[in-house]
Amino acid sequence: MPIDFTAISEAFKAAIPFIPVTLRLAFIPLLIGSLFGLLIALARFYQVPILGRCLNGLVTMAKGIPVVLSLMVAYLLFSDLFDQVVTSLSLPIRFSDINREYIGIFVLAFTASISLSEIFRGALAAIPKAQWDAAASIGLTQSQTIIRVIFPQMMPIALPMICSQLIVLIKASSLVSLVSVVDVLNGALITATTSYTFLESYIAAAIIYWALSFAVEQVFHLFERHYTRKVVRGSVL
Repeated sequence: MPIDFTAISEAFKAAIPFIPVTLRLAFIPLLIGSLFGLLIALARFYQVPILGRCLNGLVTMAKGIPVVLSLMVAYLLFSDLFDQVVTSLSLPIRFSDINREYIGIFVLAFTASISLSEIFRGALAAIPKAQWDAAASIGLTQSQTIIRVIFPQMMPIALPMICSQLIVLIKASSLVSLVSVVDVLNGALITATTSYTFLESYIAAAIIYWALSFAVEQVFHLFERHYTRKVVRGSVL
C-alpha cells in the first residue's frame, strides 16, 4: 500500500497544536516526581525507621503496575468518589467540570516519583563514603552535607537517567487518551477518522515524538556538560 505523504502532512499539522499538552504531561510530572523521588530516595538511603520500610514496599509494588492500569484505576476512583465528596461538602463543582489532564499528570507524576527515587538512590549510593566522613570532619551537619557536598556530585550521575525518564514520560503521555485527553497522538488521529489514513497519522505522530525526544536529549546533553564543567571548576577552586 503506497504511503500518502499529503495525509502525513495533514496529520502533522493537526497534531502540532497539541504539543503543549504533551509537554505539560511530561515536564510537570518530572518536576513533581523529582521532588518526591528525592525525598523517597533519602528516606530509603538513610533507612528511616518505619518510613523507610514502608517506602521500600511501596516502590517494589508500584514498579510492577502498568501506567495504563494506573490511569484507569485513577479515573474510575476519581469519577466515583469526587462527586460524592463535593456533594457532601455542598460544593457546586462536579467531576465533569474537572480537566482530565490533571488525572494524567497525577498518574504520571506518581510513576515518575517511583522511577526517579530509584535513580536518586543509585546516585546517592555511588558517592564514596569518604565524602560523608570528610564533611563530618569539618563539622557539617547531615543536611548541609547533602546540600553542599552530596547533591552537586549526585546530579552529574543522575542527569542522563533523568533525561531518559523525561523521554519515557513524553512517550507515556500518549496513554492519556484513555481518560479523554487529546495529546499529540490523538491530535494526529483526528484526520484519520475521516480519511482512514491511520498509518500516515501514526507516522506523523512518531515524527513529532522523535523530534521532541531528540530535542530533550540535546538540551540535557548541553546542560550536563555545562553543569559538570561548573562542578569540576568549583572543586578545583
